[in-house]
Formats: sequence, C-alpha cells, structure tokens
Amino acid sequence: MSKKWYWLIGFITVFVFILLIIGFFIDEPLRRYMEREANRNLKGYTVRIGALDFHPIGLSLDLMDVKILQEAHPTPPMASIQKASASLQWREILTGDIVSNWRIEHPIFHLNFRQAKKEAKDPTSVEERGWQEAIYAIYPVTINHFEIIDGEITYLDNSPLRQVRIHDLQFQAENIRNVKSEKNIYPSPVRLKATVLNTGKVKIDGHADFLSEPHLGVKGDLVLEQVNLEVFEPFLRHYNIAVRGGTGSLDGAVEFSPHTKVVELDQISLRNSRIDYIYSPQSTGTQKVEAETAQTAKEASETEQPPPVLFKINHLEINDSDVGFVNKSTDPDYRLYVTETQFRLTEFSNHKTRGTSEADLKGKWMGSGNLGVSAQFRPEKQGPDFDLAIIMEKAQLRSMNDLLRAYGNFDVKEGLFSFYMEVGVKQDEISGYVKPLFKDLKVYDKRQDKDKKLFRKLYEGLVGGISKLLENRPRDEVATQADISGKVEDPESSTWEVVVRLIRNAFFQAILPGFEREVSGDR
Repeated sequence: MSKKWYWLIGFITVFVFILLIIGFFIDEPLRRYMEREANRNLKGYTVRIGALDFHPIGLSLDLMDVKILQEAHPTPPMASIQKASASLQWREILTGDIVSNWRIEHPIFHLNFRQAKKEAKDPTSVEERGWQEAIYAIYPVTINHFEIIDGEITYLDNSPLRQVRIHDLQFQAENIRNVKSEKNIYPSPVRLKATVLNTGKVKIDGHADFLSEPHLGVKGDLVLEQVNLEVFEPFLRHYNIAVRGGTGSLDGAVEFSPHTKVVELDQISLRNSRIDYIYSPQSTGTQKVEAETAQTAKEASETEQPPPVLFKINHLEINDSDVGFVNKSTDPDYRLYVTETQFRLTEFSNHKTRGTSEADLKGKWMGSGNLGVSAQFRPEKQGPDFDLAIIMEKAQLRSMNDLLRAYGNFDVKEGLFSFYMEVGVKQDEISGYVKPLFKDLKVYDKRQDKDKKLFRKLYEGLVGGISKLLENRPRDEVATQADISGKVEDPESSTWEVVVRLIRNAFFQAILPGFEREVSGDR
C-alpha cells in the first residue's frame, strides 16, 4: 500500500476522532442553545429538553426527556416525550432535496379541563404561537417524514374519576415540504390508528398540509369502531349531557383547513347507552352556548353565509338505549325518558339549504307506553319548515308522578295516558292539533298518601272526582282535543328550538293546567 493511502486513512481517522470529540463536548451547549431558541419563538408555552445527543457522522440528533408546558397551567406537562430523533434523508439528497426524518417515541400528551379552556380562550392565533419556528430552531431542515411510535393521549376532567385515554397511537406522515401551499392542496399522506379505552379503535387515512397558515389542513376518512361512549362524557357534561355505558361506531370523511371545514358522516351507530340531557337553573354554560349559537346563526343568516363548519349525517341510528330529559329546575325534579329506543335520522345537515331530513323514533315512554315519532325537516329557506307526528299510547301515569307533582301539584295511584299530536310549520305558520287521553285515572289513594297534609289530600280528591265527571263512560276514558295554530314567535329561531317549544307548550300548557282549571271551576 502506497504512502498516500496511509495518509488518507490516517486523515479520515483523525477527522472522525475530532468529530467524536466535538460531538461529545457540544451536546450540552447545543442543548441549551436549541432550548433557548425554541422558547424564544414560542408564545404561551415552554419547552424543556432533558438531554441531547448530536451525531456528527450522519448529522442526526436525539432529544431525550422533552417536556412541553402551558405557561398558564404547567401541571401536568401538555407533552412528555421519551425520545425525539431527527436525521437527514440521504436518499433525497441524491435528488437535490435536503429534507429530514422526525421520529417521536413514546410521547404522552396530557390535557385537563383548565388547559383546554385556556386553549379555547387564547386570542393568540396558531400562527403567532411560533410552533413551526421553534421546530426549525431545533433542526433547521425541511421535514419530509414524521412519525409517532406508541403514543398516548390522556384528557383529565375536573373529577379524577373522569378521564379519556387513547393509547397505542401510531401516526405517520410522508412528503412534508416547507413550501407555500395552494388552497385545499394536501401534499402529505397521513395514517393514524389508536386504541380508545382498551376496546375502541380509531383510524384516519388521508392527506394533510402541515405547513398551511394559520393552522394545518387535513382531509381524509375517519373510522371509529366500538368506542365506549363514556369516552365523550367529560366533554358532553359541560353541555349538560350525561352518558352511561354503551358503544358507538362511525365512518365518514373530514376536511379541516383554514379555507374549508366539512364533516360528513356516512354512518353513526350508538347502542346500549343511557343518555340524559340535564336542565337546571345553574345551566349557565348551556345558556351561554345557546346564546352564542343563536347569535352565530343570526349573523350567518344576515350575511347569507354557510355555517363555519358544514356538518352532515347521512344515517344515524340509536338502538336499545335509554334516552331521557332531566329537569332540576322544578320541585320535585323529574326525569322523562324513552326505553328500548330505536331511532333513525337520515340526511341531516346544519346547512339550511340542504335537502329533506327524516327522523323516526320507536320505544317505550317511561318504560311502559308505546311511543312512535315521525318527522320531516325541509330546507329552512324561509325559516323552520317541518312536519311532526307523535303517538304515545297507554303509558302508566304513575311513572310520571314527579312530573305531575311539579306542574299539577298532584300525583296518581294508577291510570293510563295516551297522547296524540300532529303539527306542521311552514312560512312561519303553525297548524295542527294535540289530543291527550286518560283512562282508568285514580288520583287519590289513602295508602299511598297517608302521610300527606290535609289540604293536599283534599285537592287530589277533587282532581280525581272531576276526572270521573269527564269520563267517556263506555270506554272509561277522559279525552280532550286542542287545535294548534298561529305564528312562530321568533322567526329566527332554529328548527330544534321551535320543535321543543311546541312539544313543551302542548304537553304542559294544554294538558296539565287543565286539571287545575277543573278544580278551580274556571272552565
């Protein structure tokens, strides 16, 4: 071997040795520099890097024990990353592109209610928070491949017993470029799969634009399989919705970008759950949401603009579930519910110009009466436009005693209740009828009411006596019918608001007060 080869080998050896020495001594100064630069770009957050290992040969970088903290609520850290690695894609260098790989191993993301509330109220836009600048301060090379291995996400509610845990999270994104993105162009294939509360599965397969401004854009297919519905309970309870048990599945498509926000779900299926809407005088959060929703709808109507998020459900079904309404604003409070629920909703959209939506419901009212509901909701071009029919037959009145006490100041020993209603709304005009029917009504019972005060017993005795006077003797029934007609009180009300108001008025104002009128003799 000639001397020049010895010299070359010796030079390479010395060069590699120098690089190793540099790599050994540069790690800590480089860690401090990168941490400082990343935090200089961030607003509202702080990054902590536990250790850094720079590899001069290959120009790769490993970060260990990385923590991301929200400055307003630093405990727990919003992210704890066991290891994050960045390296060059040498194959792409041959084509003239200098790009990098990022690999995040075993990250744990935490978010609690206080942190989520702060995020929602933070006026600083995503663009102004400096995340992209912080990433480039750490490894200033265009990202081309990004993956998360075995990640975990935990949402902690105010109660330590309420949390949502997503684990076995695997995420991969390819072809990420640091270029200006065109509108609704998604250059990066993305894939995500994870386990939710041990049994549920979530999958996303689509494309994304991670560098669009002011926030990333994504478009793809979404699949949830057998997810425990209680996973959503910590979020729903802030809207006064309680969920117990049950599973849910869905599949559909989502597009979320600075320019387009569309959620189109082909199929949603909920099964074996108990779902309650809880109303109380303290429901300020719900009232605020309703007010904000009404204001948003009004503004959208005035500007003739579609809603910020176009939401559509092609087919929704709820099977074998218990769905109820709990009112805690009365004395006593009460719960109205439907068991053995079989519910179908098709072609539902929050866009007022979309096509006709149909809904059907079958079940047991208060666990006893046969209930059937059918509705058609047409496009709201000139306000709410729908037809609604309700048939409820032979419900046990005793199951409704809390309701009767709250609004009629009496209860019953036995009796059957049937309720028929047909109503339509078109061009702000309401037309229809409501017909309640009572059978075998017995209001007063000494054994049931022996501990009640004398005046209450007298009142209930009068109610029972008057029902006897009104009976249809051959069928032993008490029946009345009231027509419904008039104008929609608030033409800007949503269809849902009008439906709820009509049912409430028909039930509470046309039925229960009738007993009090009969008792007082005001007929």
